[in-house]
Amino acid sequence: MKQLDLIIFDCDGVLVDSEIIGINLTRALLEQHGVVIGLEAFCTHYSGLAWNELITKVREESGVNLPDTLHQTFYNALYSEFEEKLRRITGTYEVISQLDYPKCICSNSGREQLDFMLTHVGLKSLFPGSVFSAVDLGPNRGKPQPDIFLHAAAVMRAVPENTLVIEDSVHGVTAAKRAGMYVAGFTGGAHTWRDHAERLKAAGADVVIDSMYQLPAQIARLSVTD
Repeated sequence: MKQLDLIIFDCDGVLVDSEIIGINLTRALLEQHGVVIGLEAFCTHYSGLAWNELITKVREESGVNLPDTLHQTFYNALYSEFEEKLRRITGTYEVISQLDYPKCICSNSGREQLDFMLTHVGLKSLFPGSVFSAVDLGPNRGKPQPDIFLHAAAVMRAVPENTLVIEDSVHGVTAAKRAGMYVAGFTGGAHTWRDHAERLKAAGADVVIDSMYQLPAQIARLSVTD
């Protein structure tokens, strides 16, 4: 990388510790319908997927006809859980507020949810006008498809090859690599499991960090002009 044009952050599990909240709630709702998925198995196979894609995958693999109302049940409960439990990832404000590079967020979560989460944990001011939701692009364009990353790069006038992405999920890493970007896998969230780092590397992560405080050193290494 000859220059660093843009830094893209995933939101859930990278900026806010929401992933574990959503995972545990989803697992509990699925169990009510007879679908039991362990925490590690869920993180390995489903973490990072948009809700509709996740439920479609569970239906196909379990053979259980999950009700369409599960979507609304999940989101009604999720906001209550967020109010009580949601916290930002350690070091996010301290590190990101000091970054002197263009930066944005690319997420599979909807815009309303992103706004709620970022406001709740005090990170919204760090990304003025630069929060991108794959939901806005239309069906079947979320991660692991590269569309949201390429869209953000175009809007932010960045070259994909000169873009750094911080992602915590296999689907997110896959999407970023398909977009031709450099990827730092992140394992600093509460949902990190035993093989998390290895799976991110296998998906194509160029490096893996387990703390946001490690990010400046990676940026410094990448932004050195050849």
